[in-house]
Amino acid sequence: MRPSEDTRERTVKRLRRGYVAGRLDTDTFSRRVDVALRAGHGAELHGLTADLPAPRALPRSWFRRRRPAGLLEGAAGGCLLLGRAPACQLVFDDDTVSRRHAELRFDEGRWMLRDLGSSNGTWVNGRRVMEAEVAPGDDLQLGGCALRL
Repeated sequence: MRPSEDTRERTVKRLRRGYVAGRLDTDTFSRRVDVALRAGHGAELHGLTADLPAPRALPRSWFRRRRPAGLLEGAAGGCLLLGRAPACQLVFDDDTVSRRHAELRFDEGRWMLRDLGSSNGTWVNGRRVMEAEVAPGDDLQLGGCALRL
């Protein structure tokens, strides 16, 4: 059965995470993305990511337990620091995320995400950015860690 575009996109995202994390070299990444875009069967897509670690999903209970009340409301006057460091307002337990990876700030009525010189990059909806306006529903990636705003 021919894979859907969503399935292809998930495979390419997983390959991108593997590349960013240093698990794939540039040539391997490029060849696998090319095969993913031309794949005629879903099994071909699975084989492209079989050697990469499975994506980690956070349990729903994590969000209920860890989301501080009023986090975004409190940030409206300032910014949220995202990274691995305990001093960050949103802490990630992933080695591909820098200690001080990015900041999310509310500026003139819009949310802006700015990379703080991270090692593995900041991505918004599949595009690497240094700074970008973000909105609810946007897919963010800090290093190899993906989340939806």
